[in-house]
Amino acid sequence: MYERFYHLTVKPFTLVPNPDFLYRGETHRLALTTLEYGILNHAGFVVLTGEPGMGKTTLIQQILAEHRNHFTTGLITNTHEGMETLLPWILLAFGQNDKNLDKLEGFHAFQQFLGKEAAAKRRVLLIVDEAQNLGANLLEELRLLSNLNKDKAPILQIILSGQPDLRQLLQRKDLTQFAQRVMVDYSLEPFKEEDSIGYIAHRLRVAGREEPLFTDEAARTIHRLTGGIPRLINQLCDTALTYGFAEEAPFLSTRIVAQAAKDRTKGGILPLSNTESLTAMTPDQKAAEQTELAALAARAASTSNEVPRRDDAVPTSSGVATARPDTNEQYERGLSLKKAGSYKEALQAFSLAAQDAAFTFKAMAQVGICLKSLAQPEEAVTAFRKSLQAKRSASPDTIQVRYLLARTLESLERADDALEQYRWIGREEPSFKDVAERLERLNGRPIRSTRNEAASSDGSSWVTQLQRILGASK
Repeated sequence: MYERFYHLTVKPFTLVPNPDFLYRGETHRLALTTLEYGILNHAGFVVLTGEPGMGKTTLIQQILAEHRNHFTTGLITNTHEGMETLLPWILLAFGQNDKNLDKLEGFHAFQQFLGKEAAAKRRVLLIVDEAQNLGANLLEELRLLSNLNKDKAPILQIILSGQPDLRQLLQRKDLTQFAQRVMVDYSLEPFKEEDSIGYIAHRLRVAGREEPLFTDEAARTIHRLTGGIPRLINQLCDTALTYGFAEEAPFLSTRIVAQAAKDRTKGGILPLSNTESLTAMTPDQKAAEQTELAALAARAASTSNEVPRRDDAVPTSSGVATARPDTNEQYERGLSLKKAGSYKEALQAFSLAAQDAAFTFKAMAQVGICLKSLAQPEEAVTAFRKSLQAKRSASPDTIQVRYLLARTLESLERADDALEQYRWIGREEPSFKDVAERLERLNGRPIRSTRNEAASSDGSSWVTQLQRILGASK
């Protein structure tokens, strides 16, 4: 319905598990790494748990896709509490059950199957999805089947995937023997805000759209409303796209997301968080979003007139990409506006300059400084992160921006996130500024509020230190 209007090749937020859309954010990347570790290290049992909608089935599909050529794989998805035995379903999953067998015949057939696979030097991977429906008896059946592994490297490996009830089930005393055979387990956690925003952008890219569609504030609102649950993010984004299409809105703002959320929760079916409180915006947030919408509109207008895309930087004779002349003008204009204290106008200029890949790092760092000056530290964090994404290699520039990010996170009392950034700096440049002291303080005792801290330990403003690095002082 809305695909052509928003230049999408497919619907980006369907609920059908699809490995092509798998977003390798922090929690899913760690989950995949854990599953891979268990498989490659011949774990007899691997357990993956998570709340409904966290993407467990998508991860399972990814594992199947990656290992289908290396293992003989079987998948059981339709477990239910009324099941008396798993063996017929296991045989069926491996294509071995062509007639009704009693338990003894079934066990013998499975034993013969494993023997043939072992002779062919193939391992067998059984995946049981929705495994929280298995009771103690069926888990014990799986444990006994695992006894068929007699060699040092087991032929049969089993992955159990399920909701948190599965973890609670495995903690029962009568399942101690089973739990002791679980070599690897991982629990999926909801997305953090950064990953929710990245998840939305990723699915849009896979669906064919490289340019932003949701404003930053709209994406943050989606995270707050959904609690970082991927399935809820999909539902809310799909509804918002439908509403935007109905209004012929070229971009999705917080207002559209809020209306979609309110309408979806009227019947009390979609379990979103309190829409009224979480969609309210301050005047500064509204102004920032309007600036972003203007920048997006300007970008869309320029591309429609066949102006080069942001990744089409102009090559020099040496082959090194440089910024286009209009980007230089926007950046210089932003510097002038910022120097005059017109931070909101400067934001728009820097946002336009950031669309050019040659200027994204500098321009987004300047956006972060402007947002700090407008007392919008959360938005500044996002801008600093985007700046670092544009220039991932360690350098004096990136270390300085990462320091600003860490200080901003510290001012928000986000200790763990700040520590992560300081540790990165400490590894790359151990003597950088006061990083060692800040690491010691944050690791040693609770954070005191640093919201009113404006100066670094050398007595100069920690925000203005970036000016020299970015060439802002002319």
